Amino acid sequence: MPAWHSKIPKIRRKSQFTATAHNHSRIDWRKGICDPEPTNFAPLTCFVLGKTHSMESDLRDARLKYSKEDDVFCDEFLKTILILTDNRSISESVQGILSEWGCTSVFLQSRSQDISPGPYFFSSRGIYSAWRLYSDDHDAFVLSTTPSQTDCETYENMNASAFGLSSLCIAVPSRMKFQSSNKQPLAGLRIGVKDLFHLKGAHTGCGNRAYRRLHPAQEYSTERVKKVVDLGGIIVGKTKTVEFGGSQEVIGDWCDYFYAFNARGDGYFASTGSSTGSAASLAAYPWLDVTLGTDSGGSIRDPAVAHGIYGFRPSHDGREATDMVLPCGILFPKEYHLPNSNAQAVVDGWVTKLASWLQAESCDVSIEDIWNATKPVASSESFFETFKKTFITLTYRGFWIDLASFRDEYRNKFHENPYVCKVLQALWDLGKSLSPEEIQQALDEIVLHNTWFFKNILNDQKTIIVAPRYALDYRDEYLPYAYNVHISVEGIV
Repeated sequence: MPAWHSKIPKIRRKSQFTATAHNHSRIDWRKGICDPEPTNFAPLTCFVLGKTHSMESDLRDARLKYSKEDDVFCDEFLKTILILTDNRSISESVQGILSEWGCTSVFLQSRSQDISPGPYFFSSRGIYSAWRLYSDDHDAFVLSTTPSQTDCETYENMNASAFGLSSLCIAVPSRMKFQSSNKQPLAGLRIGVKDLFHLKGAHTGCGNRAYRRLHPAQEYSTERVKKVVDLGGIIVGKTKTVEFGGSQEVIGDWCDYFYAFNARGDGYFASTGSSTGSAASLAAYPWLDVTLGTDSGGSIRDPAVAHGIYGFRPSHDGREATDMVLPCGILFPKEYHLPNSNAQAVVDGWVTKLASWLQAESCDVSIEDIWNATKPVASSESFFETFKKTFITLTYRGFWIDLASFRDEYRNKFHENPYVCKVLQALWDLGKSLSPEEIQQALDEIVLHNTWFFKNILNDQKTIIVAPRYALDYRDEYLPYAYNVHISVEGIV
């Protein structure tokens, strides 16, 4: 039978939470990961039970819940059990159950103690939260992070790699330690953050080693990241990004960091970008809940399509909706129809199911036909010819202007130019060469496009457009510019 320890001095609150497990051994309670002396550590499971006449049943239910919902917990943690309960003793039947589980020691404590349920490690030095390490086999992360023990808004790098492998290890906390609430609806969610966002305590690299070299660890988190942390989310790492959110579509374009693998299909489809690691990690790892990305021209939507996951990019001028407006109309542009009738039948079937689920009507439309019938008199080109350079022109200019301070600061500090991939260098060269007239033309085209589009296509709040993307490229496949909405080195040249 286990050694039963039911009479333990009450946990005393000091600068940290403390508990005495034996008369001569104090246990310091710490909520985070630390690196103590590797001596006499043993696994422990904490169960939090109410005052009940069926402790046996409650313990069985709790263990079943841990086994089903928590990937950090395993039966090894049952060797020592801490039960927080209003009961002052345990019955022989409960002792028998714990013996069956392999428990050798059990401690009873009052529920008033501030210890969360779940797996831990303990020794004479203290009780420590158990985190599980997962190997980043798809090379999706650039940093592994854990919350600081002294400030939950500050994060620290966790330098660990899988034994015999070069990939990072990502640490995840027990799911039993967190309880969602109105104040913290994201409590315990494991979240990856694109390396364009600042995370307090961690470096921001923007996919470029020169940028990371230039700046120290951040002293603050980007507003949206801070909000996620305030709502209870746990940032487990920073995910890889295309340099500064630009375009690196194939493995040859990646020079500072290795191109993340796409888990879809045979494992060699392109991961696209620029939220490359955010999509690759979420698609590959069931232990990850959410990732954050950025999107100005498809940087969330394209990777989501490539990896077969859900990606949401809110409108720039969007506002929080208090009442949900369900679509009552679905437009499917003929320009997105396929010449292959079998493939088109699959897409048509999906649109039909979507319309049925929304109780909406679907309609095939031609953007070109509507444009020809309603375009301004001064416009002689087709819709796609009119606007084919609009976005990319402003993208060129934006990359050149917005990164000017980075180039200047790096040259002033290191007396050399920062190294960037050839795609970004090409974007800079093109952006630098644009004339004021070309920039103004692109700005005028945006006004024309948006005015026309919302007047003639999306002219109410209850209509949506379905715009499928069918073909997936391979990670080492360079495509000519005309066949790729993004830019590869060969596509530009």
